[in-house]
Amino acid sequence: MRAFTIFLKWLAPIPVVVGLLHLLMGPHADVLLGANLPAATLADPVLDSQNRFYGVSFMAYGVLLYLCATDLRKYAPVFVALIGFMFLGGVGRLVSLTLHGVPSPPVIALAVIELVGMPLLLLWFSRLMPKG
Repeated sequence: MRAFTIFLKWLAPIPVVVGLLHLLMGPHADVLLGANLPAATLADPVLDSQNRFYGVSFMAYGVLLYLCATDLRKYAPVFVALIGFMFLGGVGRLVSLTLHGVPSPPVIALAVIELVGMPLLLLWFSRLMPKG
């Protein structure tokens, strides 16, 4: 269990940092992921607002992940929900891929983490938790 807890505590700051980038940079953070956005789109107040909102939400995800790592037995249902939410986000990426085509390589890597990594993380977690 200790290795898993340490892994989660190292993993949790990643969404916090990524969310902070989106909070500070707005849609310009999407350019870092390979989005080709014209200046008018980057300046759109709705897109800017949404991007910063999602950034803060992603930061909260990381904080909750870290909290779960502090006591996995206590926060097991929250942890499982967090893993599920991230997996479903990957499903959303598949919908986007189907509707709009293949995204940039960094976004494909994120989809693999969400669709493959999350179930593997859940499997690892389930093997550590006592049955019953």
